[in-house]
Amino acid sequence: MKTHRTNLKTWTSRWALACGLLLSLSITASANDRVAVRPGAGQPTSRTNFRPNTPINSRELFPANTPVSVPNYNQPLFNQSPYQQETPFNFNPQQPVSPAPSHSEPSIDDELSYRYTDPRMLRFLQTTSMNQLTSLYMEMSQMIDQRHVNPISYEQRTERALASLARAIQNPTFLQAVRANGNSAGVQQAQSELSSIASRQPARSAQEALGVMQYAASTLNRSLGIPMEATALEFINGTIDSLDKYSSFVPAATAQAPSAGLEERIVGIGVELKAHDQGAHIVGVIEGGPAEAAKLQRGDIIIAINNQQLAGMSLNQAADLITGREGTSVNLTVSREGRTGNVALPRRSVYVSSVTGVKMLDQTRKVGYIRLKQFSESSTKDLDKALWKLYQDGMQTLVFDLRGNPGGLLTQAISISDKFVSNGSIVSTKGRNAEDNTQEVATFDRTWKIPMVVLIDENSASASEIFAAAIQENNRGVIVGRRSYGKGTVQTHFPLRTASGDLKLTTAKFYSPQGREMAGAGVTPDVNVPAASAGLEFAAEQDGDIIAAIRLADDGRPADMANRAGSTPTRQGVNNFSL
Repeated sequence: MKTHRTNLKTWTSRWALACGLLLSLSITASANDRVAVRPGAGQPTSRTNFRPNTPINSRELFPANTPVSVPNYNQPLFNQSPYQQETPFNFNPQQPVSPAPSHSEPSIDDELSYRYTDPRMLRFLQTTSMNQLTSLYMEMSQMIDQRHVNPISYEQRTERALASLARAIQNPTFLQAVRANGNSAGVQQAQSELSSIASRQPARSAQEALGVMQYAASTLNRSLGIPMEATALEFINGTIDSLDKYSSFVPAATAQAPSAGLEERIVGIGVELKAHDQGAHIVGVIEGGPAEAAKLQRGDIIIAINNQQLAGMSLNQAADLITGREGTSVNLTVSREGRTGNVALPRRSVYVSSVTGVKMLDQTRKVGYIRLKQFSESSTKDLDKALWKLYQDGMQTLVFDLRGNPGGLLTQAISISDKFVSNGSIVSTKGRNAEDNTQEVATFDRTWKIPMVVLIDENSASASEIFAAAIQENNRGVIVGRRSYGKGTVQTHFPLRTASGDLKLTTAKFYSPQGREMAGAGVTPDVNVPAASAGLEFAAEQDGDIIAAIRLADDGRPADMANRAGSTPTRQGVNNFSL
């Protein structure tokens, strides 16, 4: 039996845990996620993987092992807080809230620029043939017709694919990748021909659309010298782009290529990166990795790799230079506060925990804090350890931070929701096919009763929204922050027969416990905090979200909600929590 894999993916920031590198790019949704299903398993394993609408701020809220101070509520300083109101934390649904994040569609140029700096896409192009791409187009078309949640006509798909090609032949990144020179006269003539193809003979079937692809490939090869394989591949990508902003073709990664970022062990140097004008900006150092041992720190900028300058490179290209086989090494030139230095780092296996910043925010009030950066394979296990540590330290209220969390695995979102929601619905999905319709309910018989405040922001997406909605709509805790991204569709990975890779298709939508469609709506916080005064970039004592959460610990409403929830696990039950 052919297997396939299911996940959820959000549009926008490109990010991937690439051999120890968390990449944050603001271009298009990445195709890095993959969900393993055992061959022969009857049902696909549902997982979520999402990306937020703006570049992810991956910085840690608190440096490791650093005590956190919170203002005393009785001091005038706190009373001057923007949260001081006549009736603090009014839960009136009519209160002003942050506007929903923008869900603008990616431009064709953005798609092209990302695609043709992606090492996996370039490697696929270099190793594929026209015959293989012809078969790939037909296989993908059949799968789209059968499984996409709302497939559009072949005429619409073909028009979008030709539009991609028309932009590609004047896109410098594409032309450089396919080693072609687009002279102005030739480009104009080719664009004119591409425009006339669809109008002369609109495609109404897969076979007719394939004929358009082959004709376009011949035309651009003749007029601009573009390899026919490059035209065919972009025609395929443009076709998939026409469906929605989450579906994509995912070429298989090599052993050294960036991975999904959802595994608990990866090979790399152990840094989290985002793009920077001079190269790559380190926004996090993974505990126990080579970078930590070499004393690299957040704020450092990698400006060269193996003496190759990174200025002007995409983060994809920089990551490709850093990644490599386990046991090899890489030389970095690093800038810190205006000074530069060189460091040689080994590439080795690194354990990546999605749980971070575990500590007591307030020792007097016993307010514990956990940040979950994504819902990865190790999240449930690592969260169990963090919860028991804080429980043993006397935690009486939990602040659970999902800000900047782009999502991850649906199985983990359900499992973690189950730890706090004693009964009721968690999430449901609805698609065209029966196998895409699911209903997940709380089944865990020993949930945590701890009073709970959940922090979200505009970069909290998908799995984060599933969890936040489950907490909110089951009256289990208070949601604080800003309206979440509003990702609401499910993607399934279909392994391909005719090429090495997957077709990722949108196959369903997901809904909150009360049946509310999440797409475009997200989760509106119970307590809205302006972005200008809160977020991961603020120190704890100045972070409005944290201040609001601690005030709620005194408010009593999280405790009232918790008292109506399930029982708290005992120390004797520790083995049941996979510690």
